[in-house]
Amino acid sequence: MAEQAKQQGTFSMNDAMSDFSLQLYRKLSNTSTEGSNLFLSPYSVSSALMLTMLGCAGSSEEQLRNGLCLKSSPGDSAHEEYQGLRKALNEMSGDNCKLAIANRIFAKTGLDVVEDYKKRAKEWYGSEMELLDFVGDSEGSRQRINGWVEEQTNNKIKDLIPSGGINALSIIVLTNAIYFKGNWEKKFEKEATQKTPFKISKSESVDVDMMYMNEEKWQCGESESLNCKMLELPYKGRQLSLIILLPNKIDGLKELESKLSLSMLKTLRNEMFRQEADVALPKFKLESTFELAQVLPEMGITDIFSAQKANFSGMLKSQPPNTAVSNVIHKAFVEVNEEGTEAAAATAVMVRLMCMPMGPKFEFIADHPFLFIIQETGSGTVLFIGRHVNPKQ
Repeated sequence: MAEQAKQQGTFSMNDAMSDFSLQLYRKLSNTSTEGSNLFLSPYSVSSALMLTMLGCAGSSEEQLRNGLCLKSSPGDSAHEEYQGLRKALNEMSGDNCKLAIANRIFAKTGLDVVEDYKKRAKEWYGSEMELLDFVGDSEGSRQRINGWVEEQTNNKIKDLIPSGGINALSIIVLTNAIYFKGNWEKKFEKEATQKTPFKISKSESVDVDMMYMNEEKWQCGESESLNCKMLELPYKGRQLSLIILLPNKIDGLKELESKLSLSMLKTLRNEMFRQEADVALPKFKLESTFELAQVLPEMGITDIFSAQKANFSGMLKSQPPNTAVSNVIHKAFVEVNEEGTEAAAATAVMVRLMCMPMGPKFEFIADHPFLFIIQETGSGTVLFIGRHVNPKQ
């Protein structure tokens, strides 16, 4: 896919998405409770926001473009590049792994939507528009949207939109769902899994089911600049992989998070070498929910949340007064075990009326908090990112 991406020019989209991924992760990390687990799909969030951007104009569109790190992609090029990336990722799904990405627009019955918006949303985002009776059957509409998300994510993301999230003031809900399930290229033997202490902090530990694999060759190494060990675990087919960044210090995760940048992310593989290693990785399952209406303004995206400034003229033929985005809800799930990884995420944008080699044996023992990334290996596109801090949560 790497060569295909370069030919299509999607490499700038990959960089933009990875840059946005790290910025969003850092914002959520800074605002979340210290010592808490964190997991999200920046790809899902950016997909829903780009679908929103497609229908915006003026400063609303400009802020989304800048906030999504798409400033260097003029005109419609960002949407066209997204189309190529979405199709390439969906084509990876097969016997080796399941990767499904879907977008859909749910609109209020009778809403006068710009025809060109519907056409381009379908062409570039593969997004159909479905009309729902938000006024007469708000709860039924909510259940329909949540049912679609649940279906797209293999029942992993439930109740994306909470009770009361759809009401008579709701106008349009733009959704993205992403689902991934991949088996390790080299599976961990279940018989080798055993209870092992995981150090939550220097003074606290908890027993976890630790998976072990010894005397196998992996892409791994150590980064002096990030002060961490690195390990890449490929999934079958080697098109997607899990990269784990393990701080050298038990309490080094916060420092690692503050240092991680797009340029560093792009050079991680240059610091990893294929070598024999002993690996220990805990089984874990995480689920996170975020309401991004408070975080995105910190990234310069403000107008779409303002009833006085939001401009959806590219989407709505006649924009009702006091129309704005009420919330951006994101929910994500991941499970890592001996077989592989299952991950899913969904995002809804809700528009409404406002009222280096270490020697012969490298040891990678993930027995304290670490950061992990699921990415496409050819382009480096970040699909999911998270941190595993506290197994008790």
